[in-house]
Amino acid sequence: MIKHPQILIRKLIAKIQPVAGERERAMKHSLTIKSRLNKSFDLKKFTKIGSHSRGTAIRAFSDVDFMAVLARNEAKWGGRIVSSSTVLNRVRDDLNDRYAQTTVRRDLQAVVVDFGGGQHAMDVVPAIFLRFVPKIGPLYLIPDGYDGWIETSPEIHNKFIMNANLRSGFKLVKVIQLIKWWTICRTHSIPIQSFHIEILLATDDVCSCIKSYTQCLHDAFKLLANRECRGLQDPLGISGVIYAAKTQTQCEEINNAVNYVLEHARSALYAESWRDYEEASRQWNIVFNWNI
Repeated sequence: MIKHPQILIRKLIAKIQPVAGERERAMKHSLTIKSRLNKSFDLKKFTKIGSHSRGTAIRAFSDVDFMAVLARNEAKWGGRIVSSSTVLNRVRDDLNDRYAQTTVRRDLQAVVVDFGGGQHAMDVVPAIFLRFVPKIGPLYLIPDGYDGWIETSPEIHNKFIMNANLRSGFKLVKVIQLIKWWTICRTHSIPIQSFHIEILLATDDVCSCIKSYTQCLHDAFKLLANRECRGLQDPLGISGVIYAAKTQTQCEEINNAVNYVLEHARSALYAESWRDYEEASRQWNIVFNWNI
């Protein structure tokens, strides 16, 4: 029996949702990490951030991110704030002592605890409270990936994305998940930054008006193609430029992949408009590399 492409995409959305076991496991690990950091540092706040806090995580592939807000004195030496690498190294060394049988490593902006041999990795991002902006919210400093610090506010960005999701009739978050699924189900994963996808689609209101999921997907790929991997200025004026990728080579790879799937997404919509549901479904299967 030939499935309508809308049914096909809705089944895929259900397939990629995180399961309860993942959330429970993450909560258990987060409590042990919080307890350890509380003993070793002046920890002011330990809160979930990233895709799991925004509902854009996908099953088995999205790491769980937590922000560990430390007292300012934890990042000071001689009256000055030390490099973010120094703080990252301190947090890494402390968690490495706690989880001696688990790989604990440094990423650019976080300390990664590879629970389950990396299958249930958890990212811990050290942060320092910077200031509270009236009518907006709290701002923090987090590592910039080198030795410095950058401003961020997960609460404010989350609210921005959730408001856009509300305007879309709650389709935006699901479309973001579909785009993330596309990035990992290709033969070679597409190296586009998740945060860039989320803020870009929320800023453009790509799912606004009355649209099907297939139309939203097509429009999302079209938006990515038109932008050609250009960095996005944070619409909230907090994080500066939000880059799509880390290198020019990655940008070229992303552009090639987006242009390829855009043609198939366009063909899928055309076939659907002619009620050729078999061909439309075939085209969407090509987009997702037959991982539907």
